[in-house]
Amino acid sequence: MKIELIDVYYRYPGQQEYALKNINIVFEAGKIYLVTGPNGAGKTTLLLVTAGLLKPEKGDVILNGVSLFKQLPGARRLFGFLFQNPDLMLFNPTVYDEITYSIRQICNDEERIKSRVKELLKFFEIDENILSRPIHTLSYGYKKIVALMSILIYNPKILLLDEPHTNLSRKFVEKLKKVIVLNRESGGITIIASHNRNIYRGLADYIIHISNGEIVKIYNIYS
Repeated sequence: MKIELIDVYYRYPGQQEYALKNINIVFEAGKIYLVTGPNGAGKTTLLLVTAGLLKPEKGDVILNGVSLFKQLPGARRLFGFLFQNPDLMLFNPTVYDEITYSIRQICNDEERIKSRVKELLKFFEIDENILSRPIHTLSYGYKKIVALMSILIYNPKILLLDEPHTNLSRKFVEKLKKVIVLNRESGGITIIASHNRNIYRGLADYIIHISNGEIVKIYNIYS
């Protein structure tokens, strides 16, 4: 599995300046990429374009040799996108409804769905009582974990995580790191946008520094 961004330029509607420009990069299977840079550098936009949620004005995103935009919406289930603000993702009345919403679009086996929910609760060490709680009663950190579970439930191979650690307890940060490692071990691709290099020290295979919408440098931590 491989994702290539080729000569990508992206400009938000009504803006004169490009949010991304001259982006050329390859994301390979079994690797973890950390995208760093100042506020407004283009980190989130890079993730959104890579996921096919934004279409470049110029250039293309290639998934396994074919333009991603020719494969949508079928390729969508390969991607799991975690927004920095979980409130942008959560819209169902209860935690159970939220976690299971995405998988219900591709699976109608209720027992299988329930089993997968139990697996996730066990992994994150969360009591089943949370399932009946209204989303609005959760803390910010728990909202973020619920949003993450709503992605993981359908086993995407490409994880795009925007500041995923913010407002998480130490326990959940460690669980998040385990999710990232497991995705690498299963041959997936993980791309993390974050200001905080220390959190992901020892995890990332590559560090991509972006500034003013351009990739300034790519560091291979093994070289």
